[in-house]
Amino acid sequence: MTPARTPRDRGDVMLATTVFVIALMLGAFALVSAGQAWGQRRHVQGAADAAARAAAQVTLVEARAGSTIDPGSAALRAAAVAAGVGVAVVGVDVAADGRSVSVTVTGGVRYSFPAPGFPTSMTATGLAVAQRGIVAGG
Repeated sequence: MTPARTPRDRGDVMLATTVFVIALMLGAFALVSAGQAWGQRRHVQGAADAAARAAAQVTLVEARAGSTIDPGSAALRAAAVAAGVGVAVVGVDVAADGRSVSVTVTGGVRYSFPAPGFPTSMTATGLAVAQRGIVAGG
């Protein structure tokens, strides 16, 4: 025997379905935003790596002379690479011995689905260090 339905029972499934669909949509929007943030962090770190490698490069003449990394040239090389991938160089620091350089870059992302009360964008920062010369395993 099935229990008799009362007029108060009508529409319960509709309400539960509406709440479930709204929660599902909010979860999907959160996943998309998290994916955007993760992707931007990867992009910025890759740009920092490339900018540091470019900053540590020296010309053949400089390498043969055993000269150190020129801070001005390193900053120009890092900025050129960073601009090519759409990020900004925050700092280029050449070590005191002139054999390594660290580069810090930033890049922003605007979320596709900003939620009320949450930030609509974020800034990712990447830091990479590169050494001058050839480094190979034994």
